[in-house]
Amino acid sequence: MNHLLSDLALILIVAGIVTVLFKKLKQPLVLGYIVAGVLTGPYISFIPTVGNIESVDFWGKIGVIFLLFGLGLEFSFKKLKKVGGPGFITVFTEVVMMFCMGILVGRVLDWSWVASIFLGGMLSISSTSIIIKAFDDMGVKNKKFTQMVFGALVVEDLVAILILVLLPALVLSKSFNGVELADKVANLALFLLLWFTGGVFFIPTIFKKLKQFLSDETLIVVSLGLCLMMVVITVNAGISEALGAFVMGSILSGTIQSDKIVKVTKPIKDFFGAIFFVSVGMLVDPSAILEYWPQVILISVVIIVAKPLGATLGLLFSGQTLKNAILSGVCLCQIGEFSFIIVQMGLDHNVVPKHLYPVIVTVSILTTFITPYWIKMGEPLYNFIYRSVKPQWRVVIERLGTGRKTLNQEGEWNKLLKSYALRLFIYVGWLLFVGILFTQILYPQIVKWFGEATHIRILSFVANLLAMMPFLWGLLKRKDSDGAFDKIWQDQKFARGPLVFMTMLKYIIAIIAISITSSRYISMGFGAGLTLCAIIIAAVLASKKIKEYYARIEDRFLTNLNSEGGRRSLVLPRELADEIHIEKVEVEPNSSLQGKSISQIHHSKKTGALVIQIVRGMEILDLPPNTEIIFPMDILIILGTDKQIMDFKEAAEEHHKPVAGGADLELFQITLQNSSPLVGENGNITHIREKFGVLMVGLEGEESNTFIRTTSATIIKGGDTVWVVGEKNRVKDLR
Repeated sequence: MNHLLSDLALILIVAGIVTVLFKKLKQPLVLGYIVAGVLTGPYISFIPTVGNIESVDFWGKIGVIFLLFGLGLEFSFKKLKKVGGPGFITVFTEVVMMFCMGILVGRVLDWSWVASIFLGGMLSISSTSIIIKAFDDMGVKNKKFTQMVFGALVVEDLVAILILVLLPALVLSKSFNGVELADKVANLALFLLLWFTGGVFFIPTIFKKLKQFLSDETLIVVSLGLCLMMVVITVNAGISEALGAFVMGSILSGTIQSDKIVKVTKPIKDFFGAIFFVSVGMLVDPSAILEYWPQVILISVVIIVAKPLGATLGLLFSGQTLKNAILSGVCLCQIGEFSFIIVQMGLDHNVVPKHLYPVIVTVSILTTFITPYWIKMGEPLYNFIYRSVKPQWRVVIERLGTGRKTLNQEGEWNKLLKSYALRLFIYVGWLLFVGILFTQILYPQIVKWFGEATHIRILSFVANLLAMMPFLWGLLKRKDSDGAFDKIWQDQKFARGPLVFMTMLKYIIAIIAISITSSRYISMGFGAGLTLCAIIIAAVLASKKIKEYYARIEDRFLTNLNSEGGRRSLVLPRELADEIHIEKVEVEPNSSLQGKSISQIHHSKKTGALVIQIVRGMEILDLPPNTEIIFPMDILIILGTDKQIMDFKEAAEEHHKPVAGGADLELFQITLQNSSPLVGENGNITHIREKFGVLMVGLEGEESNTFIRTTSATIIKGGDTVWVVGEKNRVKDLR
């Protein structure tokens, strides 16, 4: 315990000194933590170093859990939906290119195939924290192109989680086994389906019902408890703990208290995250950097050239203009925290060279330093390309991206197939889960308690069937949410064959699910089995109660899924979003906006940005009138161009000037003489304050010796003792 405390004290003191220095130099704090780790690690001897790295490594792993939990809180599936096709195309192009480059570099350096694949994973993911810090420092966070970068980062976070889950599966198999890998992917998909749909259904609803009992203290305990519970479940299921933390964070991001959860858990995430980055630096051997500096240079050059190129190509493929593609692409020119986690995973499985750890950390530091300069170079690079090409190519450049709005316009068949596949996956997954739960877990326990009598089997079968019925109804009756099935059926009579097949497939799945379930409880022939399936399916389709029950389930799920922290959101048409966009501004208690109406803000600040929604606690005001007063802690949803939004945010960040000084107020007790000016006055608090400048707290009569609260009916007499509050000198004069 003494070693642990002394090590922790040393880490925090050194990290504090170094990060203050980095803050002054306007560098990301992540780099400061890594440098602090190098200084306190075992490879540096001229200052005190940590004695027990294993303990720090343990706290670092806890830090990874909270980092990914925090990432999940910032990640919502609604954000993922908003990213749309461009985000996925961009990240797919970039990740494929960087995986190929990582494998190529690894093979050039004579590493194994597995080590090369791990290197590809390390090079694929950019650092969200470093990019956000660079945007803040450069004042470009509200520019239009940064929204495309944030969209790509959302998808990258999802890809990073998949890499963390799938890479160990590849390593543990020790050879590429397609069937085994597909089995692991299927198990992972089923796990995510169950926890995501179940979590979205139950957890936001529970938080909504318990909101009056969830203070900051209970909220942080419940949130972190759920996070660690999910981590334990994923570890026991043979899946990465990082995935468990991320999944629970993403589920909690849809609760009504999501903003508060982010706020109360941030100090814990920052603390353990700092220890994680310090532990990263501790394993860096400076002598290894000197020995392997050519690898550092090679990998750094690949990252700062290939990653922006891959992202730019992806953005062009997704239909963005060349200027926006270049401005966004050059931002993704670094690696960060996920790369540290991946390289540590490779070391744990003994599949990557030991010197790769200090090499990757050094590469991260170099690319982080380069990031701001690379971002600044985006516009000059575009201007250089535009000026250098021939006039006919300039026409092509100007027309690039003009058709991007068609990317999200899907045909009816495309909509139907996506909806059909998603619904099939969800319903089959839940039918499988219900079957496993009853037949493999609950029924054996019931048999152990009550025996395997006929009535026990029948009752268990009925209970199992009742649990399956809502999902059977959804599978058989739900077509799609946009009505594409009915449109195609009416408009394309010669295309009804595939629609009939899709419907038949759902009935076949239902028959298989019922048959497998019934065979566990009841032995019957083929004909009797089909008859039973037909009766059950007919009962499911005809039952209004099952339909109503399913409708309640789906309504609650969709409400929780789309709530995004219990709030509605406004979505712009894509054509309008080319010019303007939506931002969120929180009104601080001492902001110059509070207390003013919207029209007063427009008149005095002249920003041009429109307030289109006000979120005030649990109340949401859509399209508020210009007479609406802005209160402290309001969240304003504003609409405007880059400049208008930036001007509005600057106005919101202006604070009222603090009032200099303050009265030195004290409580005094005065026994009145007959000549006192208070004698004969009534004891009304307002009357005394206006006439004498003090606040009358109470009075004790000379005769009664009883303390009373004075009113206008109380007449003050000589000899009474009064208690007054006021400015020290004024009361002194009064005394």
